[in-house]
Amino acid sequence: MANPDNADNGWSQLTRGAPLAVIVAAVLYILYQLLPVLELLAVAALIALILRTLLRLLQKLVKSQDIAVLLLIGLIVGFIVVLATIVVPSVTFESQKLLATLPTYLNRLTGDVGQLRQRFTFIPDISQALIQLRNLTNELLSGVPVFLGQAFSLTLELLATLILALYMAYDPNSLVKGILRLVPRRHHQRFKRILKACETRLRGWIFGTGIAMIFLGAGATFGLLILGIPSALPFGIIAGIFEIIPYFGSIIGTFLPALVALSISPLKLVFVLILFLVMNQIDAHIVQPLVMGQQVNIHPVMVIVTFLVMGKLFGFIGVLLAVPAAAVIITLIDEFTPKEPALEQVGIESRTDVKSNE
Repeated sequence: MANPDNADNGWSQLTRGAPLAVIVAAVLYILYQLLPVLELLAVAALIALILRTLLRLLQKLVKSQDIAVLLLIGLIVGFIVVLATIVVPSVTFESQKLLATLPTYLNRLTGDVGQLRQRFTFIPDISQALIQLRNLTNELLSGVPVFLGQAFSLTLELLATLILALYMAYDPNSLVKGILRLVPRRHHQRFKRILKACETRLRGWIFGTGIAMIFLGAGATFGLLILGIPSALPFGIIAGIFEIIPYFGSIIGTFLPALVALSISPLKLVFVLILFLVMNQIDAHIVQPLVMGQQVNIHPVMVIVTFLVMGKLFGFIGVLLAVPAAAVIITLIDEFTPKEPALEQVGIESRTDVKSNE
């Protein structure tokens, strides 16, 4: 028979824990409702760190903070002007032109493959695959102008994010001091240490990604110009911008140039695919390891898992923040994972024994 005292104790523990559970549930609900604002803050913080990194590089070059600030503002304005006057109109024009010409070309290609199959029976029937490709292409291309229009309809949010990022970049110390007021004093040193480690890791990612974006953007532009692909500069800029998305960004950056090349000739398509394949291999195995080194040190599996989770939870913003989020997670794991001094001591003793034997 159950003891009534034990039952009363269990019920009292449950009732004592109920207020805490209610508070946690309320906090989670509030955070969920504030998710768009938190996303904006995360993007603004990342942009602020990028601006601080660029400002530091410019200041080293020109030896003057005022001139570096003016150069940075000029770069931002110039980038926005290039996007608005060159990239967006060219991509929209090429998408509309592909909508008109590519279906006709795919129909002709389907007929050519059918004639070849009548002569050479070993050629597989790819007519259904070409029809599906045509339908998929129509859907994707018809969505490009809509996507660009929606992107520019979010100008107010983008402007607010940029202004917030500028304030964060201008006076980050005040922001850190404000956050420290919410942290118990005994944890201030650990919080500062974690913040510094996150900053170092993220700066390494920013620098490496920036170099990779410049390399891919310039390489794609010159390569597409040599191959005679129209709108080479806008396509190169897009390829560079999408390099910020790990692993999948290169596929997105290759999509439109490949379709334009296919509308010209299959041989052009092969050359464009080879161009992007070679550049991505150079970037993955030479450029990024050299410029990032051990500063980032994030395993590819961790990046892909974070990419999938962030994309599922937060959509496109989550995709953009996947690598920074992975960097922060790895930093927190390194900080809170207990060290193993015994193993380190064994390693030291073994090295000492080897030296003594020598």
